[in-house]
Formats: sequence, C-alpha cells, structure tokens
Amino acid sequence: MSLYHLPYRRESGPENMATDWWMLSQTRQWAGPIFRRYGWDRPQITFGYGQKASWIESETGESLQNMTRRPTGGGIVRHGSDLTYGLVLPVGSLGAEMPPMEFYGKIHQRWGEALIEQGVANSLMPCSEKSKGGIPGDCFREPVGRDLMDELGNQKLAGAAMKRTRNGVLVQGTLDLGKWPDLNHLQIETKFLELIARDLAEKIVEDDWPEEFELQRQAQVKTFSSIEWTRERKRS
Repeated sequence: MSLYHLPYRRESGPENMATDWWMLSQTRQWAGPIFRRYGWDRPQITFGYGQKASWIESETGESLQNMTRRPTGGGIVRHGSDLTYGLVLPVGSLGAEMPPMEFYGKIHQRWGEALIEQGVANSLMPCSEKSKGGIPGDCFREPVGRDLMDELGNQKLAGAAMKRTRNGVLVQGTLDLGKWPDLNHLQIETKFLELIARDLAEKIVEDDWPEEFELQRQAQVKTFSSIEWTRERKRS
C-alpha cells in the first residue's frame, strides 16, 4: 500500500480539525495511511475531546470562542509556531494493528531521530509503572510515558492524541520547537516520513487535495466552529 502525503495548509482551528476528521472519513477511498503537516492562521488553543470546557476557560483565561475542541483526546495545546501534523491509519494497516502505546512511542522515536539530524538532542519519557489515569490537563506541562522530551528529560517537545473509529485511527500531534526558531520544519517532516513509512511498510506517494475536498469537509468546519461542539461536544 501507499502512505499518501498531502500538501501543507495554514488554516483556522476549526478548519484544521475538520480536515483531520475528513481524512479519517476518507480511508476507504484512499486505501492507505494519510499524512499532512499543517499550520495556523493565528495563535490558537486546542483542547481534548474529554476535557471540561469550564475548566479550560479558567485554566487558560481565554474565551471558548477563541479555542477549538479536538476530536481526539489529550490536554491543552497552544499552537502558532509549533509543527503540527495529522496521520490517519486505515483499518487493517500495520499501524492501526499495533498496540496504541507501542505506536505512540514509535511515532515519537521517529520524530526524535528527525530532530537529531537537525542538531536537537532528545529522549523518550519513560513509562510509569502505574498509570495516573484521569483526563489530561495542560499537555506540555504534564508529560506522559513515551512523549518526546529534551535531552535531559525536563522539557516536553512532542505529544499526540489518538482517536479510533470503524474507519481507522486518527493521530493528531504537535512538536513544540519554539527554542529553535530557525529549524527547517519541511526537512524534519521529510525525514520523519521516510522513517515512519519504513515502519509501516508503505511507499510514500505525494498527492494533492481532491477537487471535492472543500465541499466534503464543509459540514465538519461548521461543527468544529460551533460553540455547541466547543462547550458540550454536540455535533451540528
């Protein structure tokens, strides 16, 4: 099979979430994993599917109107200059069949190797013998096992969240590279893709957004833009 690599887009929070969800809905048509790196048209806070909206407002001091709830789990993430990506693994693919935490660690191992090529030393967060449980709070202030950390293990560099449906698995992840503003994100992405494609036994195929893409994701953009979704996870 093929790992389809879609072009970079810089959009709003709701548009970015809608696009990742659209990719998950298209697994049967693409018949292979789909990957994209994307950016933000302004600084944006996203938070996890299971988090309580009132707590998010209190913790961040921001109005829900200025934030977006993700379809995946995890905690608060502040976007803007980060390297953000979406990866979809269709049912039956090698990645979708791997134990979730094993694949989570594999992803961060490969991002770490790509960063080492750029001169950024790093390490993986060890797994705790006992899970803390509960709903995550602030993603980059509360690292968990197999997150990507700096060389000394003090600062979190990358985390991700997953959502499994009957179509497959959606991975939404981010790398906080603010300490290295001159890093080439395209080069990091290219190396990561090379490594993860090998792990997934897939051939990278450069593809483009289909003509019907904007129309197909329209309803999801509306949903992720709505206060009903942001506050209460209600789909329009």
